[in-house]
This record gives sequence, C-alpha cells and structure tokens, in this order.
Amino acid sequence: MRWKRFWLMLAPSLAALAVLAAGMAQGAVPASFAVSGRQIKVSAAKLSGRGVGIVPGVVRSMDGRQHVVLHLSLRTAQVYGLCQSAEVDTPLGPFTVRLGTRDREKPSQVSRLSISATSLGADVGLGSVVLNRDAGVLGTESVLKGKRGDYGVGVLTFSARNVTADAWMVMGGSFMVDGLSVAIGRDVRPCF
Repeated sequence: MRWKRFWLMLAPSLAALAVLAAGMAQGAVPASFAVSGRQIKVSAAKLSGRGVGIVPGVVRSMDGRQHVVLHLSLRTAQVYGLCQSAEVDTPLGPFTVRLGTRDREKPSQVSRLSISATSLGADVGLGSVVLNRDAGVLGTESVLKGKRGDYGVGVLTFSARNVTADAWMVMGGSFMVDGLSVAIGRDVRPCF
C-alpha cells in the first residue's frame, strides 16, 4: 500500500519530467526552472563559449531565509558532461534526482543561462576580462544585469574544465541536449 501511494504521487511528476526532457533533448522546449528550499549541484566536464557576466545578488529560499549568491550568466556555450542533481524528500526517505547527458563526448548547446551559485570551482581560460565593471552596464558579455554601481565581472570568451557549482537556482536559457538521462533513487550519485 505504501509503495502504491508513493508511485501514485510520483507518476504525474515523472510523466511531466519525461515530456519536458524529450522536448529539451529535441530543442523544442526552453528550460526554465528553480529549486527552492535546498541547493542543487551543477557540473560539467568542460565547456567553452562567449559572454560571461558575474554580479552579486540575494535569493530567498522557501523558509524565508536570504542567501548571498553570485549570479553567473552565460550567453552561449558548448557543454560536455552536463549534470544537475538534487536531494529530494519522499514518503520513503531522501532520494537523489539526477539529470545529465549519457555521452560525455557529445556537446550540449546552451544559450542565455543564469546560475545563482554559492560556490563555483573550475580550471578556466578567460579572454577579454573586465574586473569591477559596473554591474548595471556589463554590455555584450552578459545576459544578466546587476544594479548600477555594484561590482561586476565581464568576460568575452571562456573555456573551463572540471566545473562544479552549488546553486540555489538555474534559470532561463535554452538547451540542445543529445541523449538526456534522468534518474531517481537512493543509490543515484549526485553530480559531485
């Protein structure tokens, strides 16, 4: 009875996720989502592209607490080994939900993506970097603007390997993902 109740609760969500995943994989559905109440993990084996903007900000979680973040925006990127994971509570206890690409050698195409992160790690190469640029006028580097007078970073071209981020929110953007994989379970590993 307990399992039946669990699957009845989970089935509509999985069906909606499957439709969304299929649309995202074919490039027909833009991905726009947020995770509230807990952080998510986002990682990539490598990525490269044009236009990075970084501005400070604050996000509010479901419990009303405010969290200081860096809003990182990517104008366009090719991403290899894309992964996103989160721990979710179920009637059967905590499970991990993981979305990722099956083939780490095929790039996913990403545009106009914004991540609100509390930590970010990577091996990076940057071209045409401007530190302490006014966040309100980042220009062509960024798809995300901050408040005028705030600290900002603008980067024209970039490449990165071994990317990891703890984030409160991933939003906007469009994804072209070839071979999306979705898994949930106690034995599903987080992205990092």
